[in-house]
Amino acid sequence: MGFMDKDVLGKILEMLPAGVMLAGEDGNVTYANKAAFDLLGIDESNLPEINIEGLIEHDSFKKETMIRTKGSERITIRLIKHKLKKGGFVVFLSDITEIHQLQKEILKMDKLASVGELTSGIAHEIRNPLAGIKTTAQALNEELEIGDHRRAYVSRIILEIDRLNKLLLNFFDFAKPRELSIVSCDLKKIIENAVYMVQDTANENHVEIIEFHPPKRTMIKADPHMIQQVLMNVFINAVQAMEFGGRMEVHLTDRDDRMEIMVADTGKGIPDHVKGRIFDPFFTTKPKGIGLGLSISYRIIKLHSGAITFISNHGGTTFIITLPKDPSRAR
Repeated sequence: MGFMDKDVLGKILEMLPAGVMLAGEDGNVTYANKAAFDLLGIDESNLPEINIEGLIEHDSFKKETMIRTKGSERITIRLIKHKLKKGGFVVFLSDITEIHQLQKEILKMDKLASVGELTSGIAHEIRNPLAGIKTTAQALNEELEIGDHRRAYVSRIILEIDRLNKLLLNFFDFAKPRELSIVSCDLKKIIENAVYMVQDTANENHVEIIEFHPPKRTMIKADPHMIQQVLMNVFINAVQAMEFGGRMEVHLTDRDDRMEIMVADTGKGIPDHVKGRIFDPFFTTKPKGIGLGLSISYRIIKLHSGAITFISNHGGTTFIITLPKDPSRAR
């Protein structure tokens, strides 16, 4: 039996992880291997219906497209068409969903960096005269006698300056996050601290918080202060999404070399038309929000070589935060 035996070639094609299709001059597909059927979300009975002209334009030999498979999952496929010398075509299909996602991640990080530089410059320009205004207001407050009703006005000015200064500090956190201070820490304790910090807000909104933790210790190497900041941002968003009360669940799960934190709320969910923008800087649906909380959280998790994603519908939103137990090994 020679190596070029058709049965052997057929078995090899069926074992390939990449999709392969053969088509005649008219574009009708005469053969497709198992990977091609899986990527297109069809079975052999649909083969007579497939024409490569419907997949790739006549004058084109390469295309990237997003399709929905049988499992309703959306994946990105790259199709490459080659003309065969003896007539007809061969089409190669490959799943580039992960590559496509990485490209989007890189573009998002570039966008965050660019906006961060602009934000930092503006924040510095505002903060300097703000410091001068506060110093002048404090001096004026000291000159006014106790009991003078004008002291209340000056105190209000100082209070608002402090509020603006806090806002600027958030800008600096977004623009130039400090270096990570990686230490060995118990993720369970970090979660408990973050829950404690938002408990009063949850009580005001009539939101019940339930925590689920593994029985054993959950040690990771991370910056505990930064991770707590991320969790507080996510928790506050969840609580505020339940304006008429509800339940927030926090699940901590050990996934071998990583830890997974799942935060689920019973709120109204994130509208479809804004799902792709919630990690963008300055994007917010809150009347008094500035839209930096989730942008800062996204960057912090990426600095830890982790991932933050979400699932949302009318029954609520679930954020999934994945952190490697040792970021140095994940890079």
